[in-house]
Amino acid sequence: MNGISIVICTYNGSKRIHDTLKSILNLYLNQSFSVELIILNNNSNDDTISFCNNVLVNSFIPFRILDEFKPGLNNARIKGISNAIFDWVLFCDDDNILDENYLNVLFEIINSNSQVGAIGGYGIPFFLAQPPEWFSNFSSSYAVGPQAPLNGIMEKGTSLYGACLAIKKKPILNLINKNFISIMTDRIGEKFSSGGDLEFCYLIQLSGLSLYYDDRLTFRHKLDSSRLTWEYYKKLKAGIASGVGLLEPYHYIFKKNHSNNFSFLVYYIIKLFKSLLVLTFVSIKTKLYLNSKSDIGLIILKSKSVSYCVNLLRSYMHYKQIKKTFGAIV
Repeated sequence: MNGISIVICTYNGSKRIHDTLKSILNLYLNQSFSVELIILNNNSNDDTISFCNNVLVNSFIPFRILDEFKPGLNNARIKGISNAIFDWVLFCDDDNILDENYLNVLFEIINSNSQVGAIGGYGIPFFLAQPPEWFSNFSSSYAVGPQAPLNGIMEKGTSLYGACLAIKKKPILNLINKNFISIMTDRIGEKFSSGGDLEFCYLIQLSGLSLYYDDRLTFRHKLDSSRLTWEYYKKLKAGIASGVGLLEPYHYIFKKNHSNNFSFLVYYIIKLFKSLLVLTFVSIKTKLYLNSKSDIGLIILKSKSVSYCVNLLRSYMHYKQIKKTFGAIV
Protein backbone atom coordinates (compact mmCIF):
# COMPACT_ATOMS: atom_id res chain seq x y z
CA MET A 1 0.00 0.00 0.00
CA ASN A 2 1.09 3.54 -0.73
CA GLY A 3 2.38 5.05 2.50
CA ILE A 4 5.05 4.95 5.19
CA SER A 5 5.22 2.73 8.27
CA ILE A 6 7.33 4.32 11.02
CA VAL A 7 8.99 1.58 13.08
CA ILE A 8 10.59 2.35 16.44
CA CYS A 9 12.56 -0.54 17.91
CA THR A 10 13.19 -0.05 21.61
CA TYR A 11 14.79 -1.82 24.54
CA ASN A 12 14.06 -0.24 27.93
CA GLY A 13 13.37 3.03 26.15
CA SER A 14 10.91 4.72 28.50
CA LYS A 15 13.51 7.31 29.55
CA ARG A 16 14.46 8.13 25.94
CA ILE A 17 11.43 7.73 23.74
CA HIS A 18 9.23 10.67 24.82
CA ASP A 19 10.81 13.26 22.50
CA THR A 20 10.78 10.76 19.64
CA LEU A 21 7.05 10.11 19.99
CA LYS A 22 6.28 13.82 20.34
CA SER A 23 8.21 14.60 17.16
CA ILE A 24 6.11 12.03 15.32
CA LEU A 25 2.90 13.52 16.69
CA ASN A 26 4.11 16.95 15.51
CA LEU A 27 4.86 15.84 11.94
CA TYR A 28 3.42 17.95 9.15
CA LEU A 29 1.79 15.38 6.87
CA ASN A 30 0.79 15.82 3.26
CA GLN A 31 -2.61 14.29 2.51
CA SER A 32 -1.24 12.34 -0.48
CA PHE A 33 0.07 9.45 1.60
CA SER A 34 -0.84 7.46 4.69
CA VAL A 35 1.21 6.80 7.83
CA GLU A 36 1.21 4.29 10.65
CA LEU A 37 3.42 3.87 13.72
CA ILE A 38 4.73 0.53 14.98
CA ILE A 39 6.63 0.32 18.25
CA LEU A 40 8.67 -2.87 18.56
CA ASN A 41 9.31 -3.75 22.18
CA ASN A 42 12.50 -5.85 22.10
CA ASN A 43 12.57 -7.62 25.48
CA SER A 44 12.20 -4.47 27.61
CA ASN A 45 11.83 -4.98 31.36
CA ASP A 46 10.84 -1.41 32.21
CA ASP A 47 7.57 0.48 31.67
CA THR A 48 8.16 1.22 27.98
CA ILE A 49 4.82 -0.20 26.81
CA SER A 50 2.62 1.66 29.29
CA PHE A 51 4.62 4.85 28.78
CA CYS A 52 4.13 4.75 25.00
CA ASN A 53 0.42 4.04 25.37
CA ASN A 54 0.06 7.08 27.62
CA VAL A 55 1.92 9.42 25.27
CA LEU A 56 0.03 8.18 22.20
CA VAL A 57 -3.42 8.01 23.76
CA ASN A 58 -4.74 10.81 21.51
CA SER A 59 -2.52 10.10 18.51
CA PHE A 60 -3.95 11.01 15.10
CA ILE A 61 -1.54 8.45 13.60
CA PRO A 62 -2.72 4.83 13.94
CA PHE A 63 -0.24 2.94 16.14
CA ARG A 64 0.49 -0.57 17.32
CA ILE A 65 2.86 -1.91 19.96
CA LEU A 66 4.33 -5.32 19.14
CA ASP A 67 6.69 -7.57 21.05
CA GLU A 68 9.80 -9.22 19.64
CA PHE A 69 11.09 -11.62 22.25
CA LYS A 70 14.11 -12.72 20.22
CA PRO A 71 16.89 -10.30 21.29
CA GLY A 72 18.65 -8.18 18.70
CA LEU A 73 17.83 -4.96 16.91
CA ASN A 74 17.84 -6.73 13.54
CA ASN A 75 15.22 -9.22 14.72
CA ALA A 76 13.00 -6.35 15.86
CA ARG A 77 13.44 -4.54 12.55
CA ILE A 78 12.58 -7.65 10.56
CA LYS A 79 9.40 -8.10 12.61
CA GLY A 80 8.56 -4.45 11.93
CA ILE A 81 8.99 -4.99 8.19
CA SER A 82 6.91 -8.16 8.30
CA ASN A 83 4.05 -6.40 10.09
CA ALA A 84 4.14 -3.05 8.28
CA ILE A 85 1.06 -2.18 6.24
CA PHE A 86 2.73 0.23 3.84
CA ASP A 87 5.34 -0.15 1.08
CA TRP A 88 8.06 1.83 2.85
CA VAL A 89 9.39 1.46 6.39
CA LEU A 90 11.15 4.25 8.27
CA PHE A 91 13.35 3.02 11.12
CA CYS A 92 13.31 5.77 13.73
CA ASP A 93 15.46 5.02 16.78
CA ASP A 94 14.05 5.79 20.21
CA ASP A 95 16.54 8.66 20.62
CA ASN A 96 15.83 10.31 17.25
CA ILE A 97 13.74 13.47 16.87
CA LEU A 98 12.28 13.87 13.38
CA ASP A 99 12.06 17.22 11.64
CA GLU A 100 8.40 18.11 11.10
CA ASN A 101 8.82 17.87 7.30
CA TYR A 102 10.74 14.57 7.30
CA LEU A 103 7.97 12.40 5.86
CA ASN A 104 6.94 14.94 3.22
CA VAL A 105 10.49 15.13 1.85
CA LEU A 106 10.83 11.36 2.12
CA PHE A 107 7.64 10.75 0.16
CA GLU A 108 8.72 13.25 -2.49
CA ILE A 109 11.96 11.26 -2.98
CA ILE A 110 10.09 7.95 -3.07
CA ASN A 111 7.69 9.18 -5.75
CA SER A 112 10.50 10.60 -7.89
CA ASN A 113 12.86 7.61 -7.80
CA SER A 114 11.34 4.23 -8.59
CA GLN A 115 14.72 2.45 -8.54
CA VAL A 116 15.60 3.57 -5.02
CA GLY A 117 15.34 1.00 -2.23
CA ALA A 118 16.79 2.78 0.80
CA ILE A 119 16.97 6.45 1.77
CA GLY A 120 19.02 8.16 4.46
CA GLY A 121 19.18 11.66 5.88
CA TYR A 122 21.29 14.02 7.95
CA GLY A 123 21.60 13.48 11.69
CA ILE A 124 22.23 16.49 13.91
CA PRO A 125 23.70 15.88 17.38
CA PHE A 126 21.41 17.00 20.18
CA PHE A 127 23.63 17.19 23.22
CA LEU A 128 22.12 16.64 26.64
CA ALA A 129 25.50 17.40 28.18
CA GLN A 130 28.61 19.36 27.24
CA PRO A 131 30.29 17.55 24.32
CA PRO A 132 33.98 16.66 24.73
CA GLU A 133 36.62 18.41 22.65
CA TRP A 134 37.28 15.27 20.65
CA PHE A 135 33.67 14.75 19.52
CA SER A 136 33.83 16.64 16.23
CA ASN A 137 36.73 14.46 15.06
CA PHE A 138 34.92 11.20 15.84
CA SER A 139 31.25 12.12 15.39
CA SER A 140 30.55 9.92 12.35
CA SER A 141 30.29 6.83 14.57
CA TYR A 142 27.31 8.44 16.34
CA ALA A 143 25.05 8.41 13.24
CA VAL A 144 25.26 12.16 12.71
CA GLY A 145 26.52 14.32 9.87
CA PRO A 146 26.42 13.86 6.07
CA GLN A 147 26.36 10.38 4.57
CA ALA A 148 27.49 11.30 1.06
CA PRO A 149 29.24 14.24 -0.65
CA LEU A 150 26.10 15.13 -2.64
CA ASN A 151 22.37 14.49 -2.53
CA GLY A 152 21.11 11.75 -4.82
CA ILE A 153 21.86 8.17 -5.83
CA MET A 154 24.84 6.72 -3.97
CA GLU A 155 27.65 4.60 -5.33
CA LYS A 156 27.06 0.85 -5.35
CA GLY A 157 28.55 -0.97 -2.38
CA THR A 158 28.13 1.96 0.01
CA SER A 159 25.75 2.08 2.97
CA LEU A 160 23.63 4.34 5.15
CA TYR A 161 23.43 4.47 8.93
CA GLY A 162 20.41 2.90 10.56
CA ALA A 163 19.14 6.01 12.35
CA CYS A 164 16.10 7.25 10.39
CA LEU A 165 16.84 4.85 7.54
CA ALA A 166 13.89 4.31 5.18
CA ILE A 167 13.75 1.09 3.18
CA LYS A 168 11.45 -0.39 0.60
CA LYS A 169 9.66 -3.31 2.22
CA LYS A 170 9.23 -5.66 -0.74
CA PRO A 171 12.88 -6.71 -1.35
CA ILE A 172 13.38 -7.64 2.31
CA LEU A 173 10.04 -9.49 2.45
CA ASN A 174 11.05 -11.43 -0.66
CA LEU A 175 14.22 -12.55 1.12
CA ILE A 176 12.30 -13.50 4.26
CA ASN A 177 9.92 -15.59 2.13
CA LYS A 178 12.93 -17.36 0.60
CA ASN A 179 14.12 -18.20 4.14
CA PHE A 180 17.18 -16.01 3.73
CA ILE A 181 18.89 -15.67 7.11
CA SER A 182 20.65 -12.39 7.94
CA ILE A 183 24.12 -12.80 9.39
CA MET A 184 23.95 -9.69 11.59
CA THR A 185 21.98 -9.41 14.84
CA ASP A 186 22.90 -5.76 15.49
CA ARG A 187 22.52 -4.43 19.05
CA ILE A 188 21.39 -6.87 21.72
CA GLY A 189 20.35 -5.15 24.96
CA GLU A 190 23.33 -3.19 26.25
CA LYS A 191 25.83 -4.88 23.93
CA PHE A 192 27.58 -2.68 21.36
CA SER A 193 27.40 -5.03 18.35
CA SER A 194 26.19 -3.41 15.14
CA GLY A 195 26.09 -3.82 11.36
CA GLY A 196 22.47 -4.74 10.74
CA ASP A 197 21.87 -1.44 8.94
CA LEU A 198 24.80 -2.14 6.61
CA GLU A 199 23.44 -5.58 5.77
CA PHE A 200 20.02 -4.14 4.92
CA CYS A 201 21.69 -1.65 2.56
CA TYR A 202 23.77 -4.38 0.89
CA LEU A 203 20.73 -6.64 0.43
CA ILE A 204 18.71 -3.79 -1.07
CA GLN A 205 21.48 -3.22 -3.62
CA LEU A 206 21.85 -6.92 -4.43
CA SER A 207 18.09 -6.87 -5.09
CA GLY A 208 18.74 -4.40 -7.92
CA LEU A 209 17.83 -1.14 -6.17
CA SER A 210 19.91 1.90 -5.22
CA LEU A 211 20.65 3.89 -2.08
CA TYR A 212 19.73 7.58 -1.88
CA TYR A 213 20.94 10.35 0.40
CA ASP A 214 19.28 13.73 0.95
CA ASP A 215 20.39 16.29 3.54
CA ARG A 216 16.89 17.80 3.63
CA LEU A 217 15.91 14.74 5.69
CA THR A 218 17.06 16.08 9.02
CA PHE A 219 16.64 14.64 12.48
CA ARG A 220 18.21 15.26 15.86
CA HIS A 221 20.07 12.48 17.62
CA LYS A 222 19.97 12.73 21.41
CA LEU A 223 23.32 12.17 23.13
CA ASP A 224 23.45 12.15 26.90
CA SER A 225 26.51 12.35 29.13
CA SER A 226 26.96 8.57 29.33
CA ARG A 227 27.55 8.43 25.56
CA LEU A 228 29.99 11.32 25.47
CA THR A 229 32.84 9.69 27.37
CA TRP A 230 35.98 8.27 25.82
CA GLU A 231 35.29 4.87 27.43
CA TYR A 232 31.87 4.72 25.76
CA TYR A 233 33.38 5.68 22.42
CA LYS A 234 35.97 2.90 22.66
CA LYS A 235 33.23 0.35 23.33
CA LEU A 236 31.19 1.77 20.45
CA LYS A 237 34.09 1.45 18.00
CA ALA A 238 34.91 -2.06 19.20
CA GLY A 239 31.28 -3.04 18.64
CA ILE A 240 31.26 -1.59 15.13
CA ALA A 241 34.53 -3.34 14.26
CA SER A 242 33.30 -6.67 15.65
CA GLY A 243 31.08 -7.18 12.61
CA VAL A 244 33.72 -6.78 9.93
CA GLY A 245 34.36 -10.49 9.43
CA LEU A 246 30.65 -11.22 9.10
CA LEU A 247 30.18 -8.51 6.47
CA GLU A 248 33.10 -9.62 4.28
CA PRO A 249 30.86 -11.68 1.95
CA TYR A 250 29.17 -8.44 0.90
CA HIS A 251 32.42 -6.47 0.69
CA TYR A 252 33.89 -9.20 -1.50
CA ILE A 253 30.92 -9.25 -3.85
CA PHE A 254 30.85 -5.48 -4.34
CA LYS A 255 34.62 -5.03 -4.64
CA LYS A 256 35.71 -8.20 -6.42
CA ASN A 257 32.56 -9.34 -8.23
CA HIS A 258 33.77 -12.96 -8.17
CA SER A 259 31.52 -15.99 -7.71
CA ASN A 260 34.09 -18.66 -6.89
CA ASN A 261 33.86 -20.10 -3.38
CA PHE A 262 37.54 -20.88 -3.17
CA SER A 263 38.46 -17.33 -4.23
CA PHE A 264 36.34 -15.96 -1.40
CA LEU A 265 38.11 -18.21 1.12
CA VAL A 266 41.50 -17.01 -0.12
CA TYR A 267 40.34 -13.40 0.03
CA TYR A 268 39.04 -13.86 3.59
CA ILE A 269 42.17 -15.62 4.86
CA ILE A 270 44.38 -12.90 3.40
CA LYS A 271 42.25 -10.32 5.20
CA LEU A 272 42.60 -12.31 8.42
CA PHE A 273 46.40 -12.52 8.27
CA LYS A 274 46.74 -8.87 7.27
CA SER A 275 44.66 -7.84 10.26
CA LEU A 276 46.87 -9.90 12.59
CA LEU A 277 50.06 -8.43 11.12
CA VAL A 278 48.78 -4.86 11.42
CA LEU A 279 47.58 -5.57 14.97
CA THR A 280 51.03 -6.81 15.96
CA PHE A 281 52.73 -3.73 14.49
CA VAL A 282 50.29 -1.27 16.07
CA SER A 283 50.51 -3.06 19.44
CA ILE A 284 54.26 -2.51 19.52
CA LYS A 285 53.93 1.10 18.38
CA THR A 286 51.20 1.84 20.95
CA LYS A 287 53.35 0.55 23.81
CA LEU A 288 56.15 2.88 22.74
CA TYR A 289 54.05 6.00 22.12
CA LEU A 290 50.97 5.61 24.32
CA ASN A 291 48.79 8.68 24.84
CA SER A 292 45.16 9.26 25.79
CA LYS A 293 43.86 8.72 22.25
CA SER A 294 46.35 6.31 20.66
CA ASP A 295 44.63 3.26 22.11
CA ILE A 296 41.55 3.62 19.88
CA GLY A 297 43.32 2.23 16.80
CA LEU A 298 44.51 -0.77 18.78
CA ILE A 299 41.01 -1.43 20.13
CA ILE A 300 39.53 -1.36 16.62
CA LEU A 301 42.24 -3.66 15.24
CA LYS A 302 41.82 -6.15 18.09
CA SER A 303 38.06 -6.29 17.50
CA LYS A 304 38.53 -6.73 13.75
CA SER A 305 41.14 -9.47 14.18
CA VAL A 306 38.92 -11.40 16.59
CA SER A 307 36.01 -11.04 14.18
CA TYR A 308 38.05 -12.44 11.30
CA CYS A 309 39.35 -15.34 13.40
CA VAL A 310 36.04 -16.54 14.83
CA ASN A 311 33.79 -15.93 11.81
CA LEU A 312 35.58 -17.63 8.92
CA LEU A 313 33.13 -20.54 8.65
CA ARG A 314 30.03 -18.39 9.23
CA SER A 315 31.15 -15.89 6.59
CA TYR A 316 31.91 -18.65 4.09
CA MET A 317 28.47 -20.24 4.60
CA HIS A 318 26.80 -16.85 4.32
CA TYR A 319 28.66 -16.14 1.08
CA LYS A 320 27.27 -19.40 -0.30
CA GLN A 321 23.77 -18.40 0.86
CA ILE A 322 24.06 -15.04 -0.94
CA LYS A 323 25.16 -16.81 -4.13
CA LYS A 324 22.27 -19.25 -3.92
CA THR A 325 19.73 -16.50 -3.26
CA PHE A 326 20.83 -13.92 -5.80
CA GLY A 327 22.22 -16.26 -8.43
CA ALA A 328 23.65 -14.58 -11.51
CA ILE A 329 23.69 -11.15 -9.86
CA VAL A 330 26.53 -12.36 -7.64
